[in-house]
Amino acid sequence: METLSPQQMSILSKVSDTYSSLRSKNLILRFLLNKYVLATLVLIVAIAFSGSDNFGHMFRYSKIIRNQKRQIVKYDRAIDEVGRRIGQLTSNKDTLEMFARENYYFLEDGEDVFIVEEE
Repeated sequence: METLSPQQMSILSKVSDTYSSLRSKNLILRFLLNKYVLATLVLIVAIAFSGSDNFGHMFRYSKIIRNQKRQIVKYDRAIDEVGRRIGQLTSNKDTLEMFARENYYFLEDGEDVFIVEEE
């Protein structure tokens, strides 16, 4: 076993004195500096942030789930709008003709269609 130099001994005694003074002054620090409490805290942190089911993954997955729920709501609204539009197109011949002319440029015999695009 290696012996400590006088300089190392003085540093060790200063650290020990500081540790003792901190423990004696504050009850909370005295509790937190207890070796059993420290070991328990280290174990809790190790369990919480290691492995495949840690808090980081849990927060990341909950964010993904929230985004997917927003997408579900958005797509449900889009499906309802398409269903409403299909209902209009199938119930009224004039609406169907207007839709065909606007979107697919259908025309009747003898008509000319001019397409004006805005920039």
